[in-house]
Amino acid sequence: MIDVIVFVALTGFYLFSDGSETSAKEAGMAIGVYGVYLIIYRLVGPFPEVTSMHMGQLYGFLPMLSFGAILFPHFNTKSPEVITRAIGWIGLITVFIIMSSFKLFLW
Repeated sequence: MIDVIVFVALTGFYLFSDGSETSAKEAGMAIGVYGVYLIIYRLVGPFPEVTSMHMGQLYGFLPMLSFGAILFPHFNTKSPEVITRAIGWIGLITVFIIMSSFKLFLW
């Protein structure tokens, strides 16, 4: 449930602040991809019979972090914004593929 709250908070913060240089098109795509991810992860079965801390980190924390890196790359001051956004996209898409594969083939 915390991931939905973070999704709404980050989206609202992006929409109501002018502090990000991420384009509206890219932000809209990130919001859409993460929104679909959350719908599939939370509402579409099957669900894992056993959960662990590592599964929570992979399917909950990593997509949140990736989504935040896409919307607000300027918070990472040690690398260029383009690199931060690219790493965010790689993380979000990779977790989406892993979660989809698990839902289709393993769970």
